[in-house]
Amino acid sequence: MSGADASPLSRLSAQELGSALAAAEAALQAGDLATARSHATTIADQSRSRGLQRRFGGAYRLLGRIARADGDVESAERAFRTALLAFTLLEDGCAAAHVLTEMAQTRLSAGHFGAATDLSRQAVQRAPGDVQALTVLGYAQWLSGSPADGASAFEQALHINRDAAPALAGRGQIRADLGDHQGALADLGRALALGLPPSDEADVRSARALAIAGLGDIDAAEAELARALMLAPDRVRTRLRRARVRALTGDVEQALRDLEEIRFSDAPPVEKATARRALTGLRQTLSP
Repeated sequence: MSGADASPLSRLSAQELGSALAAAEAALQAGDLATARSHATTIADQSRSRGLQRRFGGAYRLLGRIARADGDVESAERAFRTALLAFTLLEDGCAAAHVLTEMAQTRLSAGHFGAATDLSRQAVQRAPGDVQALTVLGYAQWLSGSPADGASAFEQALHINRDAAPALAGRGQIRADLGDHQGALADLGRALALGLPPSDEADVRSARALAIAGLGDIDAAEAELARALMLAPDRVRTRLRRARVRALTGDVEQALRDLEEIRFSDAPPVEKATARRALTGLRQTLSP
């Protein structure tokens, strides 16, 4: 796509390109990927021809996010690498950290937890106080099988911003999984009050169900689990926690059947380990 004819943005001034980038961001948020991509491509072309390196890097960071939203991981990573090079040449460590965090999120969503951990660590090294980088690092470490390290990263993020909902959601889920029921409910309740995307809300509600069941309120746990299942019925995490809730409520045989029906092939390592422990415990309970 050429900068001359790509979109109505092609003749904007350098200052107007900044406003156009914000408009492209808005189109992405609205789910209009075609418009967002057209605008961002024009901005990238115009910025390159005018030597506007920072604007060029911003446009390619946005192109990476658009590609990720479209499910094109390969194109997303190419765009992010271009943006990272632009900000590295500008010696802008903060902007480079933001791009590294975007790259880590892309790897995380693709199930590449080790790569996500490495990239988010690089982001934190460049910007130690960046809440988003610390939060992505927390999720990458937790899901790769190191919940203690993940909790530590979430703690650091929340020390900087106590209302960081994704960090609260992550720490709360770790607490629920480890049996800290009261601490989990405090974190997860605040995360819900602050607002979360539907997929994150499903995880928070299934973790709340686990914590509530651990405290013995079976009816409330079932109600919260029903909300989670409504939001994400086929999510491995939701189904794993449903089985754990059933085990806590005494329905051991059904919990075992639920676990045995889940396909964990693409699940994060931490969930595979949790399922193995749960299966071993339930089978021992049922053995004569």
